Amino acid sequence: MADFLIKAEDETDPEYGCLPEERYIKEHINKGVINLDKPLGPTSHEIDSWVKQILHVQKVGHGGTLDPKVTGILPIGIESATRVIQLLLGAPKEYVCLLKLHNNVEEARIHNVFQEFQGKIFQTPP
Repeated sequence: MADFLIKAEDETDPEYGCLPEERYIKEHINKGVINLDKPLGPTSHEIDSWVKQILHVQKVGHGGTLDPKVTGILPIGIESATRVIQLLLGAPKEYVCLLKLHNNVEEARIHNVFQEFQGKIFQTPP
């Protein structure tokens, strides 16, 4: 059985929308955000193009850029949701790392390396 970490729970006020299962598919697509697990190889812009073709929509935009050699979650806004994607760029992020070490390494050394990845990190897009 998997363990789940629940960060927050809340309910939507019915005055401001409806349950997802009560929405028409056009509304889901027009205001949709896809958290796409980008594979190795394609650029973020290629992924945008593919999503446009698959969903037959005019506008698609991604939040952030993933290098073609990188896998990871690429948030994609569809149609009117492309405006919302820009808000994600400034939002706090949390990364989870799973790794397999091929040799024995002292735990203190691992903690020291991980500390280099804590706090504000400024990246230059490729």
